[in-house]
Amino acid sequence: MNTEHFLAYVDGRQIRWRLALEQCINEAGTDPRARLLAIFDALRSCAASQQGLRSFSFTHAITELAGPQDPVRAMVTTHKETLRQQMLELSEATGTPDPDLLTDQLLLVYEGAIANHAFGNVDNATDKAHTTARQLIAAASPLPLNTFLVDRDPESPLP
Repeated sequence: MNTEHFLAYVDGRQIRWRLALEQCINEAGTDPRARLLAIFDALRSCAASQQGLRSFSFTHAITELAGPQDPVRAMVTTHKETLRQQMLELSEATGTPDPDLLTDQLLLVYEGAIANHAFGNVDNATDKAHTTARQLIAAASPLPLNTFLVDRDPESPLP
């Protein structure tokens, strides 16, 4: 594996992902739950366009190919830590009593969606992840349920 090329590839993909993610978060409005769910809006958007969702290959690269001190591992780990931090900040804004737990739950759903989309073993993995994330966010937030995404996604019933 050419480390320099792979680092440039990962960095370019992450820049495009961050831009798409920021756009979805900004379009989500002011409801902190919708802003957190926007991470899964961005994931669905990337899956629909068949770009992105290569995080699994990045994970494979660091577990199988990159040693503990490898720059590839460091870069991928930094990108994943940055996503977790952003997700944690958005979780905290929802008023949930345990934002770390909500963040961990959502990260598991997020990474599971990527892996299942990549392998195709769960139909509509990112749509199902979006629904699961919405349910987790609604259950964790003390904000009134009847105000969560009332004007968005009419096909998906509130939990």
